[in-house]
Amino acid sequence: MIAGNVVTIGTLGLTTTEENILKSISNISRGRASGWYTVSKDSELSDCDIIIVNVDDINATIKWRTLAVKQRPPVMVLYTREIPTESGLHYLLRPFGPTRLLALLDGIVAELRDSAEVWKKPALVQQNTAIHRSYSQRALVVDDSPTVCKQLELELKNLNFHPDIAETGEQGLSLLSRNVYDIIFLDLLLPGTDGYQVCKEIRKNPKTKTTPVIMLTSKSSAFDRVRGSLVGCDAYLTKPVDYTAFRKEISKHVKTDARRATI
Repeated sequence: MIAGNVVTIGTLGLTTTEENILKSISNISRGRASGWYTVSKDSELSDCDIIIVNVDDINATIKWRTLAVKQRPPVMVLYTREIPTESGLHYLLRPFGPTRLLALLDGIVAELRDSAEVWKKPALVQQNTAIHRSYSQRALVVDDSPTVCKQLELELKNLNFHPDIAETGEQGLSLLSRNVYDIIFLDLLLPGTDGYQVCKEIRKNPKTKTTPVIMLTSKSSAFDRVRGSLVGCDAYLTKPVDYTAFRKEISKHVKTDARRATI
C-alpha cells in the first residue's frame, strides 16, 4: 500500500499552460493523506515516477524513447491527432483542465498501488501544517452533483478563485447573503428551489444584481436558454462542463491581472 508518498513527475515537451496546470495540481494535492504530486525541477528524468510526454513534439518523443530503453516508468502521453498504439500507456486529449489531469494521475498511482512494483521513494511522515493560499477572486458554485462541484472547485482554484460550494438553492442564497462573489455558477435543476428561482432572487437583490451568473445544465434547448435569459442569467454551460468553454466564460465575465497571468 502506498501512503504518504510524494509522486515525482517529469515532463517532456509540455506547453507553458500545461506546465502551469501541472504546478497547480501539485499545490492542490499537497498534504493529501493519499499522497501528493511534485514536478521535477531539473532535466533528469531517471528518478521520476511518472513521465508526461507530448508526442506532438518530435524532440520530446525521441528523448523519451531513448530513456525508455534503460528505464520505463509509468508514462502519460498527450496527443492531439492520433491515439498512440503502444500498450501500457495512458492518454490525455488536449486541451485538458486540472480535473482530468488529476484524475488520470490518481488512476496511474492506483494501478501502481495494486501492482507488484516496489516504489523507490519511502513514505513521508505528514506534518500537521496547514497549507495557506490567498485567492484574488471568489466564486460560488450551486450544484447537487459532487462530480461537477469537484471539477469546478479544482479549475477555479487553478484560476486563483476561492470557490464556495452549495448543494441546494437555499444554501446558495444563504451564502450569497453573507458573502460577496465575483461570479456564480448555478445548476438549472436543484432539489427544492430551482436554478431559475435562485437567479430571480439574485437579480432582485441590489448587492448581487450585477454579479455574473452562469447556468449549468444538461439541457441545451432554445426554450431553456430563453427562460434563463428572462430570469437574468449571463450564459449557459452544458454539463459535463467543457474546460475551454469554462475558461472562456471566466475571461468574458471576470477580469483580474492575477487570473490573466495563469491563462
